[in-house]
Amino acid sequence: MFKVLFVLLLFWFLYFIREVFPPFIVGGIIAYLLLPLVNQASATFKIRPGLAVAIIYVLALALIIGASGWFGHSIIEQFTALAAQRKEIITNLVQQLSQGFNWQLDVERTAEELTASIEQNIGSPEEIVHLGGLLSKSLLSVLVCVVSSIYLIIDSRSVGNFCLRFIPVEKHETVKKLSSQMNTMLSRYVRGQLFLVMLMSAVAYGILHFWLHIKYSLLIAILSGFLEIIPVLGPFFAITIATIVGVADKGVDVAIFIILGFWVARLVEDYVIVPRFIGHAVKLHPLAIIFAVLCGEVMAGALGMLIAIPVAASIKEIIDFLYPAPGKESSIDVTKSDTPESVSDKIAQAVADQESKSNTEQDKDQ
Repeated sequence: MFKVLFVLLLFWFLYFIREVFPPFIVGGIIAYLLLPLVNQASATFKIRPGLAVAIIYVLALALIIGASGWFGHSIIEQFTALAAQRKEIITNLVQQLSQGFNWQLDVERTAEELTASIEQNIGSPEEIVHLGGLLSKSLLSVLVCVVSSIYLIIDSRSVGNFCLRFIPVEKHETVKKLSSQMNTMLSRYVRGQLFLVMLMSAVAYGILHFWLHIKYSLLIAILSGFLEIIPVLGPFFAITIATIVGVADKGVDVAIFIILGFWVARLVEDYVIVPRFIGHAVKLHPLAIIFAVLCGEVMAGALGMLIAIPVAASIKEIIDFLYPAPGKESSIDVTKSDTPESVSDKIAQAVADQESKSNTEQDKDQ
């Protein structure tokens, strides 16, 4: 009873301080992404893990600065223009839809209502820019992310050993096997998502900029790439945003080309790239994915949506291990050596062997 009460109080306390977690979660994600590189660099160049961490962080910082210098100005410029011309874009959208489908609409009034509705639900671009500025100036959060990721990388083995302290000794091997399987699944998922983000950003930019010559193509392409992180719902949002901006810029006729281009890219991704090069890392039903994403959004906003799928996939791995489906055995071989009875049997056998050895030595002495 005391343990149950302690667990409930612990969960309540964690929920109470939930706003503290985002920097540590981001730091954990960074550490998870960089840990294989650190281990590889440390083993290849025979250097200490701390030095490998320093080198990789310097290279990552240089890469971020280079990418920001290459794309940052264009992205900020397009976002600023989009924010300044939002009312004009919405007015053009309503006008194009009215003319294309012969709708009898009061263009100005409908555009004003749409603009007010959008700003009420997701905030005005000025508020988003202001919020982004506040976040970027939050040096404490950035510092916590960096420091926590460094410590998690350097002390990854100690963190694992600390977690094992809460597991019975006879279950350590089973937990290690389960964690290894979950790590394989999560690493495949993370690498796959990063690859898809870059691929979809490039494909969307090619469609919107080089083929259709639509304004704000770089901004929409990068947004489309990051929306790939959200399964099922993300691609739908990407197509919707691209179509809205395309119709406002070029007219209703361009919508079919945007939808067709994104749809073909999605087919190639789903049936060629993912099965052949990435594999289905998380075997979750689409409804379970949608439910997990919505739960993540309610609990932790955008960050919750980002980590919802890995968390749901990890929970599924644990459930499949504890309660295998009928006709299927657990993917982890739980041998007899993992049970308390077998441990006591081994101890008894060891004692008996030692006594037998002692008796043999006494007989020889006699």
